[in-house]
Amino acid sequence: MDFPTPPSLTVWDIGNEEYLVTFSWTPAGPVERPGVAGSFNGWSRQDLPMEGPGADGAYNVTARLSAGEFEYKFVEGSDGWHTDPANVPSGGMGQNSKFALGFYAFIGDIETSAGDGEIETRAFRHDPAQHLYFDRFAEDKAVIRASVLRDDVEGIAIELSQDGETVTAPMAFAGGDAVFDYYEHTYRGRPAQGAEYAFVVTDADREWKTERSWEFRLEDRGIVETPEWARHAIWYQIMVDRFRNGDTSNDPPHHTDNRTSRVTHPWNSSWYDEKPWERDDTGRNFWRWSMYDRLYGGDFQGVIDKLDYLKELGVTAIYFNPVFQASNSHKYNARNYVHADDMYGVPGEHDRVSPQEDYNDPATWVFDESDRKLLDLVGEAHARGIRVILDGVWNHVGDDHPAFLDVERNGRDSPYADWFDIESWDPFEYVGWAGFDGLPEFAKSESGLASQEVFDHIANVTRRWMDPNGDGDPSDGIDGWRLDVPTEIPMPFWEEWCALVRSINPDAYITGEIWSPGEDWLDGRTFDAVMNYQLPKIALRWFANDADRITATEFDRLLGRLRIRYPRNSTYVLQNLFDSHDTDRWVSRIANPDLEYDAGNRLQDGSPDYFDERPSETDYKRLKLMAVFQATYVGAPMIWYGTEVGMFGADDPMCRMPMWWEDLGPYDDPEYIVMDDLREHFRGLFRLRNANELLRTGEFRTAVVLDDQDVYGYWRTSDGSAESVLVLLNNGPRIRNVVLNAAAGHSDYRDFTRLFGDAKIEAAPDGASMSVELPPVAGVVIRVGKGF
Repeated sequence: MDFPTPPSLTVWDIGNEEYLVTFSWTPAGPVERPGVAGSFNGWSRQDLPMEGPGADGAYNVTARLSAGEFEYKFVEGSDGWHTDPANVPSGGMGQNSKFALGFYAFIGDIETSAGDGEIETRAFRHDPAQHLYFDRFAEDKAVIRASVLRDDVEGIAIELSQDGETVTAPMAFAGGDAVFDYYEHTYRGRPAQGAEYAFVVTDADREWKTERSWEFRLEDRGIVETPEWARHAIWYQIMVDRFRNGDTSNDPPHHTDNRTSRVTHPWNSSWYDEKPWERDDTGRNFWRWSMYDRLYGGDFQGVIDKLDYLKELGVTAIYFNPVFQASNSHKYNARNYVHADDMYGVPGEHDRVSPQEDYNDPATWVFDESDRKLLDLVGEAHARGIRVILDGVWNHVGDDHPAFLDVERNGRDSPYADWFDIESWDPFEYVGWAGFDGLPEFAKSESGLASQEVFDHIANVTRRWMDPNGDGDPSDGIDGWRLDVPTEIPMPFWEEWCALVRSINPDAYITGEIWSPGEDWLDGRTFDAVMNYQLPKIALRWFANDADRITATEFDRLLGRLRIRYPRNSTYVLQNLFDSHDTDRWVSRIANPDLEYDAGNRLQDGSPDYFDERPSETDYKRLKLMAVFQATYVGAPMIWYGTEVGMFGADDPMCRMPMWWEDLGPYDDPEYIVMDDLREHFRGLFRLRNANELLRTGEFRTAVVLDDQDVYGYWRTSDGSAESVLVLLNNGPRIRNVVLNAAAGHSDYRDFTRLFGDAKIEAAPDGASMSVELPPVAGVVIRVGKGF
């Protein structure tokens, strides 16, 4: 935690724990569009462009930052990411560079030990302007938090004054990270009632009270509102081409480019086998032109045919990867946002209607038969109580998008000349997302997208799919959006666009692909949630790692820190995933312990030690244990299609094999085995969650942490409930007998029911304790009558 200021950074202290930081980068030669991206700006490539080069060859930019620890890289062009050569971390080039400001810069020199009577008062933190420290989550409730240096004190109390009375209450430990411990108190009061508070920190016989106090009225604090239905969601992610072929009339072959003739790939073929049409003598790369070019024929009808399957599984919400007109299987290279893809609907429809349409005039847009097939799917899902969100890819399109083709053809004279990020007109050069020429990016400005026409077009597309018949009732449209690479577009765009979405449907759900901590995205201005990639980064370290496994205590600590990272109402609607189309499969990550999450898992990039064969029985047992955690934890569970039947594979494209179905077998690869027991496991867990509101909306309280036994347990409870739910997880290889008593947070265990899992349970005659015998690598869920 001790980060000396590197020579490439110049820091000025401007008071109140605020700093001006000048970043300086001297690359080997001139670079295009240099900048700085880091944890301080949501890793946005556009927010901090650098000026230069100066006479010394250096590029520079100055940012205003608060005290804290940060990671960063220098960026160039559309896809260049560079470790600061003057600040190379221990992991070497390619890793994020790090620095710290203020107190954080010398925190590594401070030794702490709770109970020694020493309090590092400089480390105390409370800033009610941040949701982390003051979070009003209901009309009459707010959480007030404070933080101190890790392992430094024995406790914090809040001294609260209102209506002429002062009450001092102990604060509960809420979680921690490598630097701080966090404590919290839930305040309940009338919205108009004024209150004042201060904090008292204790360690051994020493007591320290904050020098100042804070005042508030609840009605003066905003509430981050999120859709109520999203708290109750169980998500299922679908890539349509790989889920189910329900209509062979829309299958390829279509000639989609001048490189290859697309032929529908046999659904039950072995993934690594090349077919005759995938081979030629031009030296094409197997990964680039074979695996990535495959189309399997999945379509909207296939999804409709399996909606009852999803309903029976317990799914209540579907997130679809892109479905708009595009040439590839993933559809992130949109040819047209206005229309659903004909490969998923009815062949030829796009070419039939699009010539009569004007991108800038939605009055000319019609719903073709492929569009209506997508709307039929939405309607059929809604009829089963299943919500639907689509993938919004507003940063870039495909290089066959007619607007881009017009720019390519007519240059500056094109009516769409200001739509795209053109670097040179002669020769014609442009910015492609992540360096891919096939994904031309829209031009950006500080306020979002540079072209108002592009924003208006996206806005009209948004209205089209959220309220298809335009009658003001959005019930016939989709229920929200997942946003692709949102950090590539400046925040003002998202503020305006999200406001538009909520004006169409106040109950719409908006989530984003944010890989780093996403506080800036969940403050009420833009998204409701993010794909919670922070959760697997923590959970896999306890559940799956071997040499680098953390203790149950550290697991509990990091989970607590993650729960308070975002406003409470956002935390309860996060998409809690362990894999997706952008990672290796969940069980394959378990089979490859000690890897960093989503690292070292791409076979095509040279990961020779990655195990990509069928995982072991023990790996699947661990998957089942993690599923118990996922289904009973705070936030909405989300699984990637096929997880429930045992699908495995390394990162993209291996994680995108076609779904395994019993009626499509036998499969050419004998390892492709539908696991009925695993599917029943997920079905039972999802049914349990759907039937028990405490698992969806209840408070979280740690019950037991046993490092020496690899056991972790927690309660899901509520003040207004007559019962609580206890979850116990045995992550070890041996049977464990866990005894719970009053110290675990319950006073009477006599009234209990086992809800899920195998375990021997026995309560003491007086109800003062409960004994639970847990099988190895297994979890149990128990209903316990109210006794808090």
